[in-house]
Amino acid sequence: MNLANLFGNKSKVPEPEYFLAVEIHESLIKTALWEILEGQPEIVNVGSYESWTDEESLINGVDSSLEQAIKVIKGEPKRVIFGLPDSWMEQDKIHATKTKLITHLCKELGLNPIGVVTTNRAVAHYLKKREGMPPTVILLEVYTSKVAVSYVYLGEVKQTEEAARSGDLAHDVEEGLTRMDLPNYPARFILTNGNSLEEESQQITAFPWTDRLPFKHIPKVEVLPIDFSIKSIALTGGVEAVQFLGVEVVEDESSTNSIDSEDSNLVIPVETPSSMEELGFAYEETSAPTAIPVAPPIPEINSVDGSSPEVSGDEPEYAFSDEVLPDPKPRLTVKLPPIPKFHLPSLPRFRGSWLMLFIIPVILVFGFVGYLYFGQAKITIHFDPQKISRQIGIAIAQSPQAGIPTLIASMKTFSGTATESVSTTGTATVGDKATGTITIANKSAAPIVLKAGTTITNDTGKYIYSLVSPVTVASASSDPIDPISGKANGVQVSAVRIGAEYNLTKNTIFSVDNFSKTIAAAIAESDFTGGNSRTVTAVSKADQDKVLATATEKIKSQVKSDSETQTPGFKTLPLSDVQFTKKQFDRNLNEEATTISLILDGSLDALVYSEEDLYNLVAEQIKDQIPAGSSTTKETTVIRVENPIKVDGRYQAKINIDATLFPKIDEVKLSGYIRGKVASGIRHFFEPISGFTSADIKIYPPIPLITKILPWNNIKFEMVGN
Repeated sequence: MNLANLFGNKSKVPEPEYFLAVEIHESLIKTALWEILEGQPEIVNVGSYESWTDEESLINGVDSSLEQAIKVIKGEPKRVIFGLPDSWMEQDKIHATKTKLITHLCKELGLNPIGVVTTNRAVAHYLKKREGMPPTVILLEVYTSKVAVSYVYLGEVKQTEEAARSGDLAHDVEEGLTRMDLPNYPARFILTNGNSLEEESQQITAFPWTDRLPFKHIPKVEVLPIDFSIKSIALTGGVEAVQFLGVEVVEDESSTNSIDSEDSNLVIPVETPSSMEELGFAYEETSAPTAIPVAPPIPEINSVDGSSPEVSGDEPEYAFSDEVLPDPKPRLTVKLPPIPKFHLPSLPRFRGSWLMLFIIPVILVFGFVGYLYFGQAKITIHFDPQKISRQIGIAIAQSPQAGIPTLIASMKTFSGTATESVSTTGTATVGDKATGTITIANKSAAPIVLKAGTTITNDTGKYIYSLVSPVTVASASSDPIDPISGKANGVQVSAVRIGAEYNLTKNTIFSVDNFSKTIAAAIAESDFTGGNSRTVTAVSKADQDKVLATATEKIKSQVKSDSETQTPGFKTLPLSDVQFTKKQFDRNLNEEATTISLILDGSLDALVYSEEDLYNLVAEQIKDQIPAGSSTTKETTVIRVENPIKVDGRYQAKINIDATLFPKIDEVKLSGYIRGKVASGIRHFFEPISGFTSADIKIYPPIPLITKILPWNNIKFEMVGN
């Protein structure tokens, strides 16, 4: 007898159970969606890889990554297995410094943690499953600021050391291995956790390991795929966690036979935890579960001779062994469910029961009728709009002009004041002039009178000085045999230019004004001093032009703002540049300064027009282009007026128009069609609307079931272009 067909041939396809996996390390986030379907674990989708630096970016990163992971299914699974760095764990619990971070993450995203596993142990465990035998390797978790070096012996993580990252990863790994002080080292490196570890792999491969540490031969270097670690967390730690929750998991014999139950990598206590705090989680507002699911009863199995099999008393209450023994086949027993007993309420016991049976339906009926009359609905109609673009020429005048569309405007003069400053960009050479004293000799028979400012020049003619004060030089003696020149001593002179090159030495000979040296000459009484020069930041012509342009634009903006404030709804069109009535710089051209300021007063002639008049003018000009059943609005019509020019004594301008067309609807008639109808069945009433794509319906107040029906009144419509 085929019992499977006893109640028909229809079979229900089992629904998969979905779970999440979240891996967090120092700067990277990985997530995955995985399922248990008919006892088989499988990765459904891997989320995006996100970076994080602080608590907020961690929460946002996990949220974004999970959003990508679960987009392939309906619903949002909440049960999650966490994979964390070994340094984040302490005595099989999340370290106290990380507890608040993980707890806040779970609380913000509504996650329900079912277990925690360290990434290195999950990877080692998954390697054992994948390769079919326990591996002995050196596992390198490569982070941005450090590298975690784990010694894996026969599939079990024995030691983990961390070393700070330097410029050479191989030396960092050597430092970690040296701390372990192993008798010999497995000749196999496995790198994980990075996005692209080709350069790191080359550094490890090129390092002389056999010369530095007791390796028997040159190690082999492998790089795991970036998603290997998150898959390891889900398919090893996650599977153990769901087995702990009572979910049946069937694994391949090749994997289960090679894994000992003692090598569980999941952090779950032997006894049922009283709260998730035993795993290091701390929730402030999460209430305890109302009931704990009871494991299904184990069928009683008798041996052939009728005796019961022996049961070891040493078996722990919860065991996470990867070795799944085949379940004994119990005898098939079919039990029909008991027929439930129904007891009608004893109505006479309660006074007023019959009255309540009458009042409740009346309240429901009146409530429904009240909703139909007083409820509100807002329907947002989305459509693909048509657009019109056009350029037209207009006149701008105080009265209509013949033969051309005219925008009525008035001319006004506006004034404004602006004070602006900018940093200087020019350079100038500044310094001091050299000074000194000279003696002037007069060989002529008449005295020589020299005014202040009279120049003296050295023999080369390159360096020129001027007298500081007027001086009179006496005439030479009249002795014909030994004439003596007249002299003027201690005469102060100053160089006509700045610079150290004017510091001439003592006894330098000078010519005096336009006199020949046979008549008058001068000599330096001592070294000239004080001449120097340096290059400094100074005011340039470009600086003056820049601050002037900035102040001018400020006056124009001020004029526009004042006009719109004084006459709301009106705009201005400047007719000329700003006419300056005051222009005062605080620094002169080439003057040493780091900034230059300008006080500017000016006036501006402009045309003032109404925005409403402009729109009406445009609407009149483009009405022939608008198809029947469509219209434009002022808010969705963009109008740009170019600068006006004067032609034949009147101002003209071009205007550019970009208008969005909205379909017209008869709201009263449309409301009459759809009122009282089910909201999901009214789409066909909107499809005749030009460009219609979709409609959003919001009904107030939101009442379950009832608000699936549109009210009779108070239906409003809003048109929104895509």
